Amino acid sequence: MAGRAVGPVLIIEDNEDTREVLQLMLSLKGYETVTAGDGLEALSYLRSGGTPAIVVLDLRMPNMDGMAFQRAMRADPRWASIPVVIYSAFPPRDPEGAVGVVRKGATDPDVLLGLIDGVCRRSTH
Repeated sequence: MAGRAVGPVLIIEDNEDTREVLQLMLSLKGYETVTAGDGLEALSYLRSGGTPAIVVLDLRMPNMDGMAFQRAMRADPRWASIPVVIYSAFPPRDPEGAVGVVRKGATDPDVLLGLIDGVCRRSTH
């Protein structure tokens, strides 16, 4: 059973189908989700007062890629402690502080769910 997150899971993914699958998968596990199509949209969500429990972050996106988003998020003390899981077909050599990296398509979805669940359980205890 999923740990109850203090806030929603923010899914930042430019591919609509992948975004919908992640949203459905997490919803079925009891998580509230919010989605953004790129880093700029995600920053807008944060600036409007949104506070996710964790971010699932794609890297290659238009407008603002995942690493630029993560650096912008970490530069602001309001969001610097929000955990990030990178979910990308092109995992980085340096995840820049992400709590985990999951390769799209090559990894069992339970690995991603396990990372999210582990982070959310720690944040509620």
